[in-house]
Amino acid sequence: MRRFTSNLATMHTAEDTPYVRFRHLTPGALGFVDLVALGVASSESEEDQAEAYEAVRRRATLTSQFHRVADLSEHELAQFGVESYEAVRALAWIEIGRRMERATRSGDPVITGPADAAEFLRSKLRLEKKEQFVVVLLDAKGQVMHHSVVHIGTLTMSVVGPREVFREAIRAGAASIIVAHNHPSGNPDPSPEDIEITERLVQVGEMLDIPVNDHIIIGYDTHISLRERGLMG
Repeated sequence: MRRFTSNLATMHTAEDTPYVRFRHLTPGALGFVDLVALGVASSESEEDQAEAYEAVRRRATLTSQFHRVADLSEHELAQFGVESYEAVRALAWIEIGRRMERATRSGDPVITGPADAAEFLRSKLRLEKKEQFVVVLLDAKGQVMHHSVVHIGTLTMSVVGPREVFREAIRAGAASIIVAHNHPSGNPDPSPEDIEITERLVQVGEMLDIPVNDHIIIGYDTHISLRERGLMG
């Protein structure tokens, strides 16, 4: 691991490294930066542990958003002193964590309102680096029948049309649908295009007798319901 010129000894003692804290405390007591540092440190030595922690902490400080650590690429980690193999290993463990989180929520929940919808969708969309437009099919009781990504990339009326959105709903006999997408910026405020797409889908849903219950926009740690905002047309 590359050596830093800052005085890391003032930041960590042998009893205060991510490795020692992990062994002496419960894993849940460690911060996310600690956990990522454990993944990229080349050994349990005090020096390597301190360097790994400083590399990850500097990235988080520079972005002023600790959650962005989870979005690091191998190249970005390398810029902060993390060597290639260590970076890949850390990113692999982050991805394992994401998949485990999704697996624990892979049942068929009942969605009764915006909070339920956001809870179901958050783990699927929150950390995606590109916009993804998702359709959730519901039965008459509000239980999730199926969900699928119908578009990846910037949303426009030309790429997210009623045909793509309602095709599976018609085949599956869905009673209603919820549509959703993420804003990779983390800010869930709807754009004029988001509102226009929503209004068009609501109109078509009324004609097909498959109502669009809501359009949820997922940010990093918050969401917006266009139904609650009165923006469904």
